[in-house]
Amino acid sequence: MSPEDPISEAKGVCFASLERGTLMCRLELRRPGLILPIILLCLLAGCARSRTARSTEPPISAGKANPINRLPGTINSPQIPRREVAILYHNASINAEIAAQLRKLLPLEAYRVTVVDVQAADSRRILSSLGGKPGQFVVAIGLPAARYARDQLDGPVLFAQVFNYQELLVSGRAIRGVASIPPLDLQIQDWKKIDPAVRRVGLIVSPSHTDLISQAEAAARTAAVTVRHEISGSDRETLYLFKRLAPQIDGLWLVPDDRILSPAVLRDVLNYAVTHGIRVCAFSDALLDWGALLSASSTPGDTARTLHRVLETMMAGGTHNVPSLTPVSELVVRINPMVAGRLGMTLPPHASWLIRGAR
Repeated sequence: MSPEDPISEAKGVCFASLERGTLMCRLELRRPGLILPIILLCLLAGCARSRTARSTEPPISAGKANPINRLPGTINSPQIPRREVAILYHNASINAEIAAQLRKLLPLEAYRVTVVDVQAADSRRILSSLGGKPGQFVVAIGLPAARYARDQLDGPVLFAQVFNYQELLVSGRAIRGVASIPPLDLQIQDWKKIDPAVRRVGLIVSPSHTDLISQAEAAARTAAVTVRHEISGSDRETLYLFKRLAPQIDGLWLVPDDRILSPAVLRDVLNYAVTHGIRVCAFSDALLDWGALLSASSTPGDTARTLHRVLETMMAGGTHNVPSLTPVSELVVRINPMVAGRLGMTLPPHASWLIRGAR
């Protein structure tokens, strides 16, 4: 075979040894006794060098050969413990909806959540399991749920849908809340838009809510409305005070204070308002059927989002960074077209609408 003949690598020939053999032939060494040993030595030296060069390359590890096995964050990443959250509510449709929407805002990878109706027949076992849990945060929706959380469970408590909340804040516990009624300025401003004839509004509150008087007066000034207020100690006194106010007002602003309002007195107040041409802004859609002109109430979605935001603030920095009561920023307004027509009002294009304020 001549040096110019093609050589296939598949035959396993060592190119370094072949070149040395060809060189010896070209030097025309004439002593046959020496040529063969020299050729053999050259062949052995070339193959050894080739093997040494290959052996110095580092082995390829399985991890380098398959980069997907070493995805960032999948090896030796610390597992973040999930927060314990108990959501308590009492059996009312809006409370159950708030609880369900809040549950959706708490991802499973970050929170371990228990949701329970405190008034359900089978709730005793679940409620008992919540006692003494370390690091647990409790969200209580409605007064019965808030009272149970205050009296029976440990850890910080965040409540919602509780108008008479003052009793919860004097227990010395870490308890904070979300307002049950939407901002008064949003209520009165929208009331004025759909009912420009309203000028003087009556407001009756219990002694524990006298702070609402100054808030209502400030809100009413932005809508060019004046507020006449009274302080009541019972539901019967509320009816009496309303009838005394009636000649001085053309609107009544109702707040959900069950200490001075009962279902019977609410019916009497609304019947009197209808017969005397007094428009009523109520706190519940149910009162539209009893003669209220409009209702202004918070929305379950906004309440759930506000609870979520406050809960995360409490978890991050404690209750000292959170005010006693955090306002909501959204309300839904519904109108009673029959009462509006009787008052000679121009009906809005829709029977209900949503209003959002600044957070």
